[in-house]
Amino acid sequence: MRLLARFEFDGTAFSGWQIQPRDTTVQGEIEKALDKLCGRHIAVTGAGRTDAGVHAACMPAHFDINPNELGRIEKGLNTMLSSDISCLSVEQVSDDFHARFHAVSRSYKYRIGKGYHPLRSRYEYQPGIRGLDTDAMRTAAGLSPGHSNWRGFAREGGGNSTWDMDVMSASVTENNRGWTLTITANRFLRGVVRIWSGTILRIGAGKIPPKTVKNILDTTDKRPAGPSLPACGLTLEEVRYPHEISQRKTEVEKSFRQSIQSHQ
Repeated sequence: MRLLARFEFDGTAFSGWQIQPRDTTVQGEIEKALDKLCGRHIAVTGAGRTDAGVHAACMPAHFDINPNELGRIEKGLNTMLSSDISCLSVEQVSDDFHARFHAVSRSYKYRIGKGYHPLRSRYEYQPGIRGLDTDAMRTAAGLSPGHSNWRGFAREGGGNSTWDMDVMSASVTENNRGWTLTITANRFLRGVVRIWSGTILRIGAGKIPPKTVKNILDTTDKRPAGPSLPACGLTLEEVRYPHEISQRKTEVEKSFRQSIQSHQ
């Protein structure tokens, strides 16, 4: 049977998600825990690959088990994982389900802090800036949604067959702690969110105009883009699948019908 599990992790101590021969990775630690629980090797396939130091509030992954192994995984997986990783949920899915290929959207957040705060430094970039032009940053983020070639924001060497991304939404919010940049798309190329965030930061600092984002998307010219910001500020927030969207739609429709009936 195939399971879909969701994991939360602090990526600070890991060399990314994907297994590497001599480094500690999130995927590697999860597979080690499953191997101990089940007494055999169980391969885990994640919804994507986060870089070293990147965090996840919810990283889905699928793996195949024997039915009699389900109970020990549900009860024992978190006891076998380090304190940096937690399994949030486990559910059975169809045998052809794929955590990466069946995902319809992914959402990332990049956090930029105001001032220096040691207790938050593992989870936000702290450039020592207290003032940025938030309106300019929001304008730039608003130029990001749509179907575009994102090569100008991506790292080379990913072996991409296409550089296109469908960005559903992008936004910037500010509070007393700092700024949060949020972007949702059908897929993400290597390094895109950190370079896009670096470009938004430069725009907020008044070094380049908001239209720079649109110019890079139109020309794929990397030169005006900002730097790739540190991994600590980046978190994979959510990955969504068709069956979840369908389920959510059904719940909303049911709630709406109940609301109408209660007023009749």
